[in-house]
Amino acid sequence: MKKSDYPGDGVLINLDIEYIPYEKLIYDTEKYLNRSRKYYFYCKHGVKSKEVVMTLEQKGYNVTQLI
Repeated sequence: MKKSDYPGDGVLINLDIEYIPYEKLIYDTEKYLNRSRKYYFYCKHGVKSKEVVMTLEQKGYNVTQLI
């Protein structure tokens, strides 16, 4: 989804600023995120956000990558 199409119905997270290193979210997800919320991730080049979204989807989180 394009960042300009962000619907505003969840938490917007810029991985270039928050959760540095972003691996914190991958390895200790329960500490940072709530399963009942929707999260939108983006980063400058899309590499980190793609990895985070793919991993968190497998863990059952409601996540979307913004580009």
